[in-house]
Amino acid sequence: MAFTTQVLLCLCWALTFSWTTQAQGNTSTPGTWRTLAPVPAGAIHEQAVVVLDSSRIAIVGGILESGGMIDGVYIYDVTKDTWKKAASLPISVNHANAAVVDGKMYVLGGMTGANWGGTPRSWVYDPATDKWTSIAAMPTAEARGSAVMGVYGKVIWLASGKTKSGGESVTTVSAFDTASGKWLTDIPQKAKNIPEGRDHGGGGIVGTKFYQLGGSLGAIENRKDTVFVLDLEDLSKGWITAKGKMPTPRRGFATGILGTKIYTFGGEGNPDKTYGGVFEEVEVYDTVTDTWASLAPMKIPRHGSAAVVIDGKIYIPGGGTAMGTPATAAFDVYSP
Repeated sequence: MAFTTQVLLCLCWALTFSWTTQAQGNTSTPGTWRTLAPVPAGAIHEQAVVVLDSSRIAIVGGILESGGMIDGVYIYDVTKDTWKKAASLPISVNHANAAVVDGKMYVLGGMTGANWGGTPRSWVYDPATDKWTSIAAMPTAEARGSAVMGVYGKVIWLASGKTKSGGESVTTVSAFDTASGKWLTDIPQKAKNIPEGRDHGGGGIVGTKFYQLGGSLGAIENRKDTVFVLDLEDLSKGWITAKGKMPTPRRGFATGILGTKIYTFGGEGNPDKTYGGVFEEVEVYDTVTDTWASLAPMKIPRHGSAAVVIDGKIYIPGGGTAMGTPATAAFDVYSP
């Protein structure tokens, strides 16, 4: 697989940085931000974002600042800086669990309805035909949104998530085999659950390892700094807790993976009311050394978005600019 979702593996090229440890708390190279064409749906947050191929990004569902969740799907061309509307998802959804395998986009559950309940319904989208097709539903007991996503081979992995608005933060780990079209039922018990419930976390797959970063356990203010790791080539070993902790505990942040580094942007749960409950922090995790570095802050602090990587650049469309409904249609790209 060449390209995956916002939080997924993108072994594009190695970066050279003077990395600092969490304990040092220094600021590294600031990076640069560039403004792109705004999201055509308008001010939006809690949408899924994926990379379709080497030049196209798609956003799926989400919640508009003007009110209500949507079924809209929009595709962005990075070479032309233009958007176009694609076929709508069969239902309106937010916090969708989305990933791309072999050029096709999979939406595996999410949150929908008046109470934002977790739905097990799942679909695959073919950009060549601009059509959605129903596929095997997620096991009902595992229905949720806001899962951390990763792709390994032909299998899409999901960890953690939330069952409904104000509902339970889960420990559940699920896996969908796109080759067989079936959900895996033989995941070893130690790999089947992360060590503690989380929702609105970040992460993805780097090499053979699946990373779950931060998130919250229940209430927004119960933000966590943990890094949980699962070796997909040694599932029987189960999840371990890494020594390196996020410098800023948070949830609802965007995640982009470059080589062996995981970049995290913004998030929610900031107790400083000056920021409207949103974080501006940009922090990067070195999965090789198990250390964190703090970078210069975001140009537009926000939460409830997602990041994807193409050609060494990290794209972040939309997001919530404060706790609650305030959002933005702004779309920018970050170059480390």
